[in-house]
Amino acid sequence: MIKGINHVGIVVKSIDEVLTLLRDAFGAEEIHRMEVPMMKQISSIVRIGDDCFELMEPTGPDGPAGSFLEAKGGGLHHISLLCDDVGVLCDKLESQGLKIISKILEGPFRVAFLHPKSGKGVLYELTDTPSLPD
Repeated sequence: MIKGINHVGIVVKSIDEVLTLLRDAFGAEEIHRMEVPMMKQISSIVRIGDDCFELMEPTGPDGPAGSFLEAKGGGLHHISLLCDDVGVLCDKLESQGLKIISKILEGPFRVAFLHPKSGKGVLYELTDTPSLPD
C-alpha cells in the first residue's frame, strides 16, 4: 500500500548552491547527506516544512544523475513514493505488466524504480525507507 510521497528527486550541478537557495528563500534544512558510490552521486535530503527533496549531485558522468545532467541540464528526476513493503509492491506491479528497473532490496535503503514508460513518462521511485525521520 502506498503511504504517500516520500520526496521529489532533483538532479543538480551543486548541492551546496541549491541548498543555499532553498535555505535562504524557503527556510530549508539539510537533514542528511551521503555519497552513493554505486549510483555515482552524492544525495542530500532537504526538508521544507513537512516535506522533502532529494538533491542529487553527480560524482561522475556515467551514473544516473550524471547522464541526466548531461542530457537535460538537471531538474526534476523522480517522485519517490513511500509504501509498506517495496518487494511486495514490485511483485504486484510486475504482475500487472509494469516494468520495474534498478531493484535494490538489500541494505539500509530499499528502493526500486518504475520504468518511465510504465509510469507514463514519469520515473517513480518506490521505497519502504522514509526519507525523513519520525
